[in-house]
Amino acid sequence: MILGETSFSVQPGRRAPEDASLYFCFQQGRILLGEKAGKPTLPTYAMVKPLLPEGVNAFELAHTESKSIFCPDPMGEVTVPEGDGLRYQAIGTFHSMDFADGSLLTSAYHLWNWYRRNRFCGVCGHGLQPCETERALRCPECGELFFPMIAPAVIVAITCGDSILLARNVRSEANHYALVAGYVEVGETIEHAVRREVWEEVGLELGAIRYIGDQPWGVSGSLMFAFHAEADCNAPITLQASEIADAKWVRREELAVTERPVSIAFELIERFRTGRL
Repeated sequence: MILGETSFSVQPGRRAPEDASLYFCFQQGRILLGEKAGKPTLPTYAMVKPLLPEGVNAFELAHTESKSIFCPDPMGEVTVPEGDGLRYQAIGTFHSMDFADGSLLTSAYHLWNWYRRNRFCGVCGHGLQPCETERALRCPECGELFFPMIAPAVIVAITCGDSILLARNVRSEANHYALVAGYVEVGETIEHAVRREVWEEVGLELGAIRYIGDQPWGVSGSLMFAFHAEADCNAPITLQASEIADAKWVRREELAVTERPVSIAFELIERFRTGRL
């Protein structure tokens, strides 16, 4: 199972937070979280309320069929302190949560970032205001409407017999190898993006490519489309020095077990390791 909440809705509402509502406080790539039995937990309004500065209004980010998600106004400058068992942790902490909570956290972070980065109209420079009828920002001066930005991206499991190609990005840790991935460019299909990214980053030509699935990835504001393709493992690998530090073919039995494939990248690798790809 990978991240993705089917009932996640961004349709604006006029709800007021209840004690059981989720309440997220983000700060410089971190989120205020609780802890239970040594594991991070999503905070409720009742937990955060004693820490909120006076006069802070609750802003509804989104809701599911059973939960509403609030935060301080993302277009304001409110700082909520730690305390009462809550402390700021890196967004990546979602990896140790269950899938439902991880999905809510990353999707909410995606929306919060969008609000923070779009406080002014790109047409006239006037301050933007949330639209009351749909999840958008409206300029009261020129009427321009802005919707949440989603960056389409592709990732591909490249295989050759019992081997899979893993690459290490120049910005990754020395022992972190992953699949080839990249963003879709203007004017191209996602299938073309797969072939282009692979050719640019490792210099390999692909055979037929097969769509596997997709996943919202709120950490980078992306929607990731996953594919499987085959390539010739005897063909030379040519690295794109600005992006890829190393790439190598890894045999199926050499792959480490991934018990909780939260991301679609790890899901693809685990499927190959277990003979399902």
